[in-house]
Amino acid sequence: MLLVLQHNDTVPPGYLGDAIARAGVETTVVDLWAGDPVPSHEGWAGIVSLGGLMGAYDDEEYPWLTTEKAMLRAAVTAGVPVLGICLGCQVLADALGGRAYKAADTEIAFAPVDLTAAGAADPVVGRMTGSVLTWHQDTWDPPPGAEVLATSDRYPQAFRLGSALGLQPHPEAGEEIATGWASQPKGAAMLDRVGVVADELLTAIRNDDPEPMAARLFDAWLAEVAGTTPPL
Repeated sequence: MLLVLQHNDTVPPGYLGDAIARAGVETTVVDLWAGDPVPSHEGWAGIVSLGGLMGAYDDEEYPWLTTEKAMLRAAVTAGVPVLGICLGCQVLADALGGRAYKAADTEIAFAPVDLTAAGAADPVVGRMTGSVLTWHQDTWDPPPGAEVLATSDRYPQAFRLGSALGLQPHPEAGEEIATGWASQPKGAAMLDRVGVVADELLTAIRNDDPEPMAARLFDAWLAEVAGTTPPL
């Protein structure tokens, strides 16, 4: 069974949810934003930590972040595959000894990330070769021993450490999810701050559909969870 940790109702599994449905994997979704308790790391085939509106360092305001970090750390120690996306990536990095913090500036783009040599050879991240939505105002330093798999011109975008895989972009998000973010006050303010026009961003996503790439990427991660990841 797969565990999905959801930090906000506006940041759903998206294309990842579609991949889970295709694979027929039984899933439990825990709505941390709604007060659901953080479960134990035990008994899960894999764990996903999704994005969210808070910072990975906002433990005082959201005490369950501390509990989540401890659980993810225990999961990785036990060899459970863990996937962190955006906030989830930052939480995972922090949990494993890295550092999550406010970025020097906001990064919003729909463009390819730069894969490192290790990233290009990675059975999951190596499939993240097209344009992908990046939307964040926090960043992270990789945990000790982690391998950075992708970068942009400003920030790290992916890492691996043991059974942990962190993705800073939002490969799970397409036009529908991005439209929702752009229409929210916080999202609109972030777009204004970096001079990104919402309609232009959404048109780019519509014209270069990220769903096929997301399907390849998430299918590969789910295969990895099952122990059958195909080669690139």
